[in-house]
Amino acid sequence: MRLWPAAIPLVVLVLAATPAASAYGWPLKPFHAPHPIRGTFGDPRFHTDVEGAVSAFHFGVDIAARDGTAVYAVEPGVVLRRHPTSITVGRDSGRRFSYWHIRPIVRSGTYVRLHQLLGRILPGWGHVHLSESMRGRYLDPLRRGALTPFVDHTIPTVALVQILSAAGPPIDPQHVSGAIDVLASVYDVPPIAPPPPWDVARLAPAKVWWSLADSSGAVVQSGVTVNFETGLPSNDLYYWIYAPGSYQNKPHRPGQYNYWVTHALDTAAFPNGTYTLQVEAADTRNNVGSASAVITIVNAS
Repeated sequence: MRLWPAAIPLVVLVLAATPAASAYGWPLKPFHAPHPIRGTFGDPRFHTDVEGAVSAFHFGVDIAARDGTAVYAVEPGVVLRRHPTSITVGRDSGRRFSYWHIRPIVRSGTYVRLHQLLGRILPGWGHVHLSESMRGRYLDPLRRGALTPFVDHTIPTVALVQILSAAGPPIDPQHVSGAIDVLASVYDVPPIAPPPPWDVARLAPAKVWWSLADSSGAVVQSGVTVNFETGLPSNDLYYWIYAPGSYQNKPHRPGQYNYWVTHALDTAAFPNGTYTLQVEAADTRNNVGSASAVITIVNAS
């Protein structure tokens, strides 16, 4: 059973525009060369803590590197928070960078310079999680004008488009009536392959959207499923965006990213006939992949 907030489809679309910010280099040496990514902004995360099972959107990027690798400041600032396994550096502008899964060597309240050593990646993690926020709002470090250089020519894959009844079970796309849900399985591949056992890693796209076109090719309805480029949705929207079976990358196991493309699409609003439902996905460099399903609407007259 899926539980969805009552009035949330527009919430994903009306997040504030990303504020302008200067670009910054990588937190690993070499600072001015790209490094392999094994987890992206917004991908599905599931873990268990003292409160039980928790599902959340990933609030940064995971940069693959060997345990013990030195991690450096991507921007100068003051150490605002120091924990045993993470550190947050900020400036008066409200811009914050956090570095997770490291053993910090700097103290709270101290000023750190650009490229100053902050700590080393802890045993067993094999990556540093880098997050960026502006006045409390998380931003995608891989967006244009942020973490640089970052070159990506890979094209996201829309591996599956499935039509389901509003009650849940899949339905015959050639006999569609009433309200339907649409599910899609989408992924991208890293532009630089991470080392084993993460070399099979897949990345979540930055944006997923859809359109419905009639037999003449005219689009009769469209919408945005999710757009992580505008910011991170509230975790309350997790099960509205991610469908069951979604999970992050694990050693020797690629991630799976299933999206509720649209909910309760009322096919009775359209004349009976043949339509093309197209699902598209893009990464932060606007490489676009797509797939489509032909459906036949046959509502009673």
